Amino acid sequence: MPTASLGQERSCPCDSGGVIHQLATERLAPLGNRASPQHPNGLVAAAAAVRGAAVAISGLIFTAGLALVVWTITPAAGADAGAAMRAGVAGFALANLMPITVGGTSLTLPPLLLTGLIIALLTSVARHGRYLPHGRAQEALAVLVSAGTYGLIVAAATRGFGPPEAVPAVSVWTATGVALCAVAVGTLGRGSAWRSWWRAALPAWAHTGARGGAVGLGVLIAGGGLALAGALIVHFGSAVSVAALAAPHWTDGLGLALLGIVYVPNAVIGGAGYVTGVGFEVGPGTYSPFASSTVELPAVPLLAATPDHSGTSSVGVALLLVPLVAGGLIGWRVVRALGTREERVFAAGVASAAVGVGLGALAWIASGGVGAGRWAHLGSPPLLTAAATFVEVGVAAVAVAALTEARSVPWRAAMVGMDDGEDAEVLDDVVDTAREGDELSDEEADPDLDEADKGVTEADDLAGADEDVTEADEASDDAQSPAPEPDHETRP
Repeated sequence: MPTASLGQERSCPCDSGGVIHQLATERLAPLGNRASPQHPNGLVAAAAAVRGAAVAISGLIFTAGLALVVWTITPAAGADAGAAMRAGVAGFALANLMPITVGGTSLTLPPLLLTGLIIALLTSVARHGRYLPHGRAQEALAVLVSAGTYGLIVAAATRGFGPPEAVPAVSVWTATGVALCAVAVGTLGRGSAWRSWWRAALPAWAHTGARGGAVGLGVLIAGGGLALAGALIVHFGSAVSVAALAAPHWTDGLGLALLGIVYVPNAVIGGAGYVTGVGFEVGPGTYSPFASSTVELPAVPLLAATPDHSGTSSVGVALLLVPLVAGGLIGWRVVRALGTREERVFAAGVASAAVGVGLGALAWIASGGVGAGRWAHLGSPPLLTAAATFVEVGVAAVAVAALTEARSVPWRAAMVGMDDGEDAEVLDDVVDTAREGDELSDEEADPDLDEADKGVTEADDLAGADEDVTEADEASDDAQSPAPEPDHETRP
């Protein structure tokens, strides 16, 4: 019947199910597992140039548009929208660490929030798109071409579309330097040929030290942000009063707030210098946990976070624990990653140096000023900040790395199981002597073993011969024995 037939057809298993399942599994495999082909150098260079140009044009449009928004909501900005857009171009140059001159006043304090956005864009696009570099030569080519293209477009745009004589020609190289560092970080990151070469060429403690340095620098920046946030909360009333004095209308206040936001990272770096004990400068005023020299500051709400009294600050002294915490975290990481105390100390030293150099470089980038007079310098002194950070973080990191498990973990790998004062070479000589003795004893024992083997073979041959003789005697005895007589009584 049709019903039975339909039921039988339903019950029959489909043989193609397993094949379809396998095909579906292969079809859903991630594309990242496929090996990408190596492209010609020309295509790699062209793609890198396109990425650099795209970031330069995007950054220029963003800053000019932001300046246009501020001009729109600020009544006191004037009636010329073109002037506002040219000011945005000048701000883009300032974000690329170029000093600018506006109205005869020089401005060298970069808005690090815009600088961070540019660096993030350059870093993110370095490993995305088609015709990516393969191998160390192509990666270096892509970095140089992308950074050069970006710097060339930024220099041409800021010199051509910015205010007249706002950007000096001798300062346009800074955009190329920013792009070179950012693109190098993005290109030479995880999965790159340079990273693999670096990991193979340097010892394990160098890798661990570099990662620990990134952790320590992050802790110090977080400590600076915490200090800034706490100071703004404490002086919130003063900040509001300053904002009301500088911008009576709410739209002017919004523009002032946007101006303060782009300089928040600069204040965070200054806070990081403060927690190291070095402090920072705002014109003629100096501020540190141990002593502060206060002055009348400009009407900028962000500057309300500065200490308002002279002398030692108990909160500032307590914040000096931040570098020690950073060093402790570095020491804890190297203890977990490395097996000997020598490697741990080396890694802790590398990490401390990386933290000091990194924070000093950030302090140098974040510092600047307005004009050439009273407010010519704002920020932390770079060299002193780097030296103090290296010492403070290094003491804690090296102490943790050297003293943790000091009795159970050897100083070097070759000293495992040795008493104090013994040299590792003595142990190597003992091992070599023992191996030579074993080889000599084996050579002396070889003739004796050969003779024993020969004796055993001869004994086996004699035993076999005796067995053959015994079998022959038994066969001859059987042949000589008489045949049995028949039994007549058993017949019927």
